[in-house]
Amino acid sequence: MKSLGICAGASSISLAGLEQNASEKKLLFARSRAHDGNPRKVLREMLEQIDNLREYRIAATGRKFRNMLDFSGIAEPEAVELAAAFLLPPDHPYRVVISAGGETTMVYHLDEDGRVNEIHTGNKCASGTGEFFLQQLGRMSVTLGEAGEMDLPEKPYKVSGRCSVFCKSDCTHALNKGIPKDQVVAGLSRMMSGKVMELLKKLPKDAVMLVGGCVGNQAMVHYLQEAIPDLYIPKEAAAFEALGAALWAMENESQPFTSLDAIFTDQRAGLATLPPLSECQHLVDYKHQERGIAEEGDKVILGLDVGSTTTKGVLIRRSDKAIVAAEYLRTNGDPIGASKNVYQSLADQVKVPITIEGLGVTGSGRQIAGLHALTDGVINEIVAHATAAIHFDPEVDTIFEIGGQDAKYTYITNGVPSDYAMNEACSAGTGSFLEEAAKESLGLDVTEIGDTAFRGTAPPNFSDQCAAFIGSDIKRSVQENVPLEDIVAGLVYSIGMNYNNRVKGNRPVGKKVFVQGGVCYNKAVPTAMAGLTGKHVVVPSEAGLMGAFGVALEVERRMEQGLLTAQEYDLQELIARQVEYGEPFKCGGGKDCDRGCEISRIKIKDKVYPFGGICNRYDNLIHNRKVKTEDLNLVIKREQRVFRDLAPNDPADPRPTVGMNRSFLLNTYFPFFNAFFAELGFRLTLPSKEDPKGMDQQGAAFCYPVEIAHNYAATLLAEKPDYIFMPHLRGLDTGEPDMTSCTCVLVQGEPYYLRTAFPALNPAGQVVSQVIDFSKGNTADRRAFEELVRKLGVDTNKVDAALQAADTAQKTFTTDIRKMGSQALAAIEADPEKFGTVVFGRPYNAFASVANKGIPAKFASRGIAVIPFDMLPYWEEKLADDENMYWAMGQIILKGARFVERHPQLYGTYITNFSCGPDSFLVSFFRDVMGRKPSLTLELDSHTADAGLETRIEAFLDIIRYYREIQKKAPSAQVEEQPFRSAELEEQNGVTGVRTSDARWLPLDDPKVRLLIPAMSRYVTPLLAAAFARIGIQTEILESADEEVLKLGRGNASCKECLPLQTTLGGLLNRVKKRKDGEVLVYYMASSDGPCRLGQYHVYTKRVLERQKIRDVAMLTPTSMNGYCNLGDSFLRAAWRAIVIGDLFDEMWSTVLAGAKDREAGLQVFHEEFEAIRKVMHRRWPVIASQLSKSAARLGQIPLKMPYEQIPKISLIGEMYVRHDPLSLQNIIERLADRGFIVRTAMISEYLKFIDWLIKHDIEGEPT
Repeated sequence: MKSLGICAGASSISLAGLEQNASEKKLLFARSRAHDGNPRKVLREMLEQIDNLREYRIAATGRKFRNMLDFSGIAEPEAVELAAAFLLPPDHPYRVVISAGGETTMVYHLDEDGRVNEIHTGNKCASGTGEFFLQQLGRMSVTLGEAGEMDLPEKPYKVSGRCSVFCKSDCTHALNKGIPKDQVVAGLSRMMSGKVMELLKKLPKDAVMLVGGCVGNQAMVHYLQEAIPDLYIPKEAAAFEALGAALWAMENESQPFTSLDAIFTDQRAGLATLPPLSECQHLVDYKHQERGIAEEGDKVILGLDVGSTTTKGVLIRRSDKAIVAAEYLRTNGDPIGASKNVYQSLADQVKVPITIEGLGVTGSGRQIAGLHALTDGVINEIVAHATAAIHFDPEVDTIFEIGGQDAKYTYITNGVPSDYAMNEACSAGTGSFLEEAAKESLGLDVTEIGDTAFRGTAPPNFSDQCAAFIGSDIKRSVQENVPLEDIVAGLVYSIGMNYNNRVKGNRPVGKKVFVQGGVCYNKAVPTAMAGLTGKHVVVPSEAGLMGAFGVALEVERRMEQGLLTAQEYDLQELIARQVEYGEPFKCGGGKDCDRGCEISRIKIKDKVYPFGGICNRYDNLIHNRKVKTEDLNLVIKREQRVFRDLAPNDPADPRPTVGMNRSFLLNTYFPFFNAFFAELGFRLTLPSKEDPKGMDQQGAAFCYPVEIAHNYAATLLAEKPDYIFMPHLRGLDTGEPDMTSCTCVLVQGEPYYLRTAFPALNPAGQVVSQVIDFSKGNTADRRAFEELVRKLGVDTNKVDAALQAADTAQKTFTTDIRKMGSQALAAIEADPEKFGTVVFGRPYNAFASVANKGIPAKFASRGIAVIPFDMLPYWEEKLADDENMYWAMGQIILKGARFVERHPQLYGTYITNFSCGPDSFLVSFFRDVMGRKPSLTLELDSHTADAGLETRIEAFLDIIRYYREIQKKAPSAQVEEQPFRSAELEEQNGVTGVRTSDARWLPLDDPKVRLLIPAMSRYVTPLLAAAFARIGIQTEILESADEEVLKLGRGNASCKECLPLQTTLGGLLNRVKKRKDGEVLVYYMASSDGPCRLGQYHVYTKRVLERQKIRDVAMLTPTSMNGYCNLGDSFLRAAWRAIVIGDLFDEMWSTVLAGAKDREAGLQVFHEEFEAIRKVMHRRWPVIASQLSKSAARLGQIPLKMPYEQIPKISLIGEMYVRHDPLSLQNIIERLADRGFIVRTAMISEYLKFIDWLIKHDIEGEPT
């Protein structure tokens, strides 16, 4: 008997053949082959090579693609179990199997019987996968074979493992700094091994088996072998899961093979489609301009644009601005080499003597290329592209520029840039992603994308959220046999949608729109941009050369204004100019900096130049710029003042020590705790440095500040203070006694997740924890401090004196920093030509040097004062009543933003972190406050590339300068348009109604008013709607979100908010589009007082309605604070019944699905009884109770396969909307029911019970 196993992977197909004789199973073959985006073709070709295929029992495994195969199938974990048992002896030590594939890494933990009892997998991101590794090698023009032959360097270059986009940026910027390719390749491999080791954190690591296609990456294997004493790689590793499928087929009846024409099914996921791109071609105007021919004696400017993917160069004649020579070629990870290749091409094109009088460089590699050229004309891309566009058409006011790795938006006022935005991280809206996705997933060359996309007739509406998600959508469509032309068109659309939603966002699109950048050579991209915006767009002549052309024009302008000195350049000398790299050194910093940046030594023309560092210090040195930074960086001065009184680690100091983690709010409250413990006779100590191994103990992916907290906690434990104090800080004093002012959940949760990561931090003996609430004042929570003192074994009579000392120290600190801010502000205001930037964020990310990536120093070393926002008089500002800003830091950030927005010489820079929950809303609110005034948002994590920050900061400062020039010329009085009035709830004579946009008042039970309720739960929501009917309100339940509704929501959000905001917002906007004339809508949205983001949903939704000027849509957000909108006790009782009964029906539904002997008959009874209850929910309780009794009796008669107690159950927990939302659940309840499991979903009523518990125990509300 023979069997065949197929593993259909994301990037390869593997086959394994077995033959069984009387005594054993024999492996006939095991082979694997990359499918290059065409798995159907490759699988068919591989099967054609097997003789007598009908003799084989066939089974398939894999992930999504196996569902497209008309073969019997098994899950990958089962295949792993079978293959491991077949290959390993009974007494083997290998309890962990790593399957490292093209798109995913899976780690299987086997029990003593060889069964999988635990599975660990990485996140959706492609970083660390085999496919991503091959992409990065391709960007460096290195083959897999060449990578395998490279000697491993002593110091691999560290690259990001958090996200494929960051990793790509790290590689690009490393090469831009002259890091050798072998170090970058080794860094990639080490990062991949590190990603695998992250999955092994809680598993045995002594003996591990490695399988999957990544075993071919010898460097990755080397680094894994360094970490794993016994790493076993079977020779069948590349076809391991296929072997498991073959073993299953040998023992089980499988679906018979009929023919190669019948091996695929026609299953489709049913993605929505978009209009053909060909229908939008009339919206694009392509300009053409003839190039000039160089003539003897021409005076020219050389413009060079060194991008991450391509390098461009032009020579423009000064007399008529004609391009007389141009080149566009690959950077290939070597910016200097690419620059020299451009110089060579330009020299070859020019046949007569000319004079190059200036040389400008832009692009991500501008610094290193500018140093090689020894030019001062190094200019950021925003200015370069704007200068070029304005040259071609002075009326242009909007630029969409899509480059290889960055996408940019620029708004132009009166001929100068006045606003801009860049992709904060994601590469899904850039040219490199378009090229790589087409090549890796579809086998399509970049030159074929445009023509192929125009032939598409039904482009799938792919995700626009993330490069990894779009890539998955593409693979799924390929596997489903969607026509190539449609897939490519969908891919092009996704580029445009990502740009539209995540780069341009809510910024305006003017009357004359230019689309430029290298992707415009692919005509499908500007066509998609036009179709998505509904605007006519212009693609200028030489769209891909606009950066090089613009930087040449800008250099000439600065030369004419005396800002740059004319200098002659010789192309042959530039081509021949060599660069040598000396031994790097560590920067000595100064009194305000101890970062110790590694600085390269670069030798050019017998002179050594220092290059690198997080600030502009060495660039200033190279270009002879003198900048006094001592009084400009108030962020570092704030940090120094916070920790000024930290006692030295003196062995002669007899006091016992209390250690606290140097994390979160200690970056503000250190003076308080330092004085508090000193008054009690203790010396407060902090961990001396970060231990990078600390974050390895994380049990989940966290934001950057939490990673830092783990690193410091590891050191804190190692340094062994006498006591360790881990406070749970609930709230802060913001000067608003009537407002909730809580801290972020991760700030509050620090003691709990750190003790999970480090069991030694569990409260016992020398480890003390205490819940403290500062929201009513620093000394108000005396009871908590008394308990803390008692835990430390100190007389509680000392509490008041300690609190007084602590409060005095904290107030002195506050006074000191406010004085610093006042002095800095006065210095700026004394010179109207000066301006400063104000840093917004949290003390632990924006103001802590360990977390802010030297951003304040980047401003200060450019001569710009940089001030923490809490040094400015934010406390004088007020927030609107409807903002519901319960986060303490959110309150003071938005107050500070209002102050900065009004000040003519201050401009805000907001430092945030990836995955920051509060900032997913706050950043949008901050931008709303700033309006048209330029501001900068920088999103950081431990892997953020320095060069990306440089580009954004340089562009920001240039935009500010242009904006200030515009403001000087603006007319003093401007006519304001009629303000928009949104609909609002309003009470009249004890009756709640709606004040419409045209000022009419209608009661909620008016026939024109319709209440909309988002689909929170399959059964709770209909019953809640019936509860509203009890008080006469017409109610409509919005349909559960589908992909189209989700896209609509994302298109009106920043895409950083939590999923329920996006689905509910999309549902509302979708319903608004369909409403009837005269209909007044009231949208129900729950709220909270934090710290969860739920309480921001209605605030954000209202802002979207106001921004889009959507009339007659009001928000209904009943809470105890607003008397539940005066809906009355009758409604509240009915609503509570609806929630409780609906919760029970949710659980009964899952029980019937999984346990009923006759599912269809059981569901029919179930739905009939639910409908009977729904029909009486608006009536009085005796009627409802009677129907409940009848329904309970009938439901109890549904026959089950076994007693309820014996049916296995799975608990489904998570965010309230997500755990009930069909789009989020992806039929998981039904799929588990098919396997015999009841899914018990956490009830909606638990939230209300939890609130009641908090009030009962005096945790929320006023103490009783």
